[in-house]
Amino acid sequence: MLPLLLINLILLSCSRSVPQIQNFSYKLIYTETSKGIKEQLSLFVLAQDEDGNEDLDSIYIIHDDQQLYWTLSSEDWLKVNRDNQMWIGSHSISMVDESPLPRGLYRIILTDKGGERTEKIIGLDAPLQSRYAFPQLQVMGDSYTIRSAYPKNTILCYDKDGALVKSVPVTAASGSLKALGLPSSVFAFALWAEDPEGNTGALTKTIPANF
Repeated sequence: MLPLLLINLILLSCSRSVPQIQNFSYKLIYTETSKGIKEQLSLFVLAQDEDGNEDLDSIYIIHDDQQLYWTLSSEDWLKVNRDNQMWIGSHSISMVDESPLPRGLYRIILTDKGGERTEKIIGLDAPLQSRYAFPQLQVMGDSYTIRSAYPKNTILCYDKDGALVKSVPVTAASGSLKALGLPSSVFAFALWAEDPEGNTGALTKTIPANF
């Protein structure tokens, strides 16, 4: 891992037009794993470069107080189409040891292949523990039951390769899976619970389909 000072020096190089961060979004996600609940940061930017978006190179997420940084290259960031606009980023920014992410200010730096950069600052002030208990999803045959105090809840449906094939918002605490109009390729389920006001969410482990 390069020292943070060296990264800052690299980012000072110059080239042609400056890339732009037109907008950004981020959310702290509490994710259920075999070892317990871990935190992940979902962060995406709406980026533009007059030299063409193929000129975009890297996103750096830097926490100066803790001397921590993460790098997303153009080869490994996700592309998400929102309202015919392309956002780039990641859902899985986390600590190597799965400890909580440090709170406070983060610098988001977008660079292009010529070395030009632009910078935004975000503040992560989410509580170390969600104000809601971690949600639960149970599946028995064709029936599902959710236990969640989160304001918004969505059942996620995956195929056998782990790809998301459908997401279904639900308001009832229980019901029939077949009534949700699921495709035949559904192999497993998970529950995504969201607190829009607190800018947090929770994702349960996947549960195999058995209907």
